[in-house]
Amino acid sequence: MLKDSRNGYGLLSIAIHWVSAVLILFLFGLGIYMVDLSYYDDWYHKGPELHISLGLVVLLLMLVRVVWRIINPTPEELSAKRAQNLAAKLVKLGLYAFVFIVLVSGYLITTAEGQPASMFNLIKFPVFTELSSQNVDLAGAIHEYLAWGIVLLVALHVAGALLHHFVIRDRTLVRMLKPVKKSDLQ
Repeated sequence: MLKDSRNGYGLLSIAIHWVSAVLILFLFGLGIYMVDLSYYDDWYHKGPELHISLGLVVLLLMLVRVVWRIINPTPEELSAKRAQNLAAKLVKLGLYAFVFIVLVSGYLITTAEGQPASMFNLIKFPVFTELSSQNVDLAGAIHEYLAWGIVLLVALHVAGALLHHFVIRDRTLVRMLKPVKKSDLQ
């Protein structure tokens, strides 16, 4: 099924989750790689263009994800322990917040000199504000540190999913791997 239900996630939520996860981790790796590039390296210009384009793809996916979450039911929590449910919610909220802040800071860095951000030279995202060099540096620091924060939160998220799957033995991880079936809808 495409839609989410109280029993699990639908195909769209699962696809957005995994595509976003792969793209975000790839962007992190590419960002780390780009830091050490010299002017004469082939990827000196290709890397940032790809990083910006894929970052804009993630921005669009995250916007779809938020709208989809608003219009779909949220699957019920499987844990009876309030502390576990609260920890899971805090990690998810942290991930959403950090991802959006990293995306916005990346956009601000990209458009700081008044040039629009381009997604694969197909779509131009307009400039809303230009930043001073001091503010570009601040946006760069936010972008870098919160990107590391995303990686730490992803590690917690993965650890929680594996704990639920292998120790607690509930359906938390399975729900994000297999879409809810029509027969599971109530």
